[in-house]
Amino acid sequence: MNNPLIIALVVEGVTIVIMFIVLLWLARTQLKLKRDCQVLKDTVQANSNDISGLCSAALTVDSRIAAVDSLIAATGGQIDTLAAKLAEVEQIEQQSTHPYSGDIRKVRSGASVNELMRNSGLSHDEAALLIRLHGSNTQL
Repeated sequence: MNNPLIIALVVEGVTIVIMFIVLLWLARTQLKLKRDCQVLKDTVQANSNDISGLCSAALTVDSRIAAVDSLIAATGGQIDTLAAKLAEVEQIEQQSTHPYSGDIRKVRSGASVNELMRNSGLSHDEAALLIRLHGSNTQL
């Protein structure tokens, strides 16, 4: 049994069995890696689709924001125009206030000629004229 040929055949047989086991292990590992690679490819594709959708949504939102910005700018311009017109109207109203407007209000609330003469410093004729023009019929 000490024959070197038998020992060599046994060593070769054990080596072949070990190599066959390693080959099976490598084949199994390669299949597992292929599955993992496919899962990763599917995940990357899904992520790419999600990113494309997000980019499209971002562009839509950006265009809507731009539209709202232009509306805000236009509205701001209209507000400025209206404010200028309002200031103009107020200035015209302040310039056009009649010097007798307070006296006319007093006449409409029932003031007499004597009250107008005392409180407003009007002459008798001015007070009487204001009452005739702006007073009620009962004051005449």
